[in-house]
Amino acid sequence: MGLAPAGEGPHPPAARPGRPPRRDGLSHDAGRGRGGAPRHPALCTRRRPGDQSLYDPPRRQPARPARAALVPRPAVSLVRPPGGAEFAALTELAAEVTGPDRAGAFVRSYLERHHLLVADRAGAVVGLLAYRTDWFQCTFVSLVSVRSDFRRQGVARELFRWVEEMSPSPRLFSSTVETNAISIQMHGALGFTPSGHIDNLPQGYRELLFYKALLPGRRR
Repeated sequence: MGLAPAGEGPHPPAARPGRPPRRDGLSHDAGRGRGGAPRHPALCTRRRPGDQSLYDPPRRQPARPARAALVPRPAVSLVRPPGGAEFAALTELAAEVTGPDRAGAFVRSYLERHHLLVADRAGAVVGLLAYRTDWFQCTFVSLVSVRSDFRRQGVARELFRWVEEMSPSPRLFSSTVETNAISIQMHGALGFTPSGHIDNLPQGYRELLFYKALLPGRRR
């Protein structure tokens, strides 16, 4: 009995279950086999400059940049009238503006008229604002002072917002000495505009006046 040739022979072998029969001599491994079957265009046979060789040590992926830490928002101050036991704290804040010799008398005068507002953070007085409502029938901010470790945290802005709401007049004035660049910048940020100056004062510096027109909805 003769043997069939090594090719397909007169009776091709049956296809194995789960695998379709080969057609037209195509290889089952169209991308990796060594037969004469065409390769898919998406399968590149050449190494690109950025490809890594199988024999090279694995490359380490560049580390992702760390996320920026979330900056906590500054806490909102509780604005309230001063308490009876806070005279020392009020005097200390006022002394930064008026000087230690005038601070005590200044605080007592405004306490008697109930024209003092304090900014409270966790029970501590961190800001002070004194105002009057009889300055040419306008509201005038006489003094604002914030503790050094709480500055640039919106404390002064909260104090001004409250005096704007409490003002019986639609005209709000404030002032600062011409050498206080931080206070001048703050008034501009709060919506005040320059409104003249006062010369020949005892301190030897010009006092700058600022004005802000209050909207009806901003006053109680």
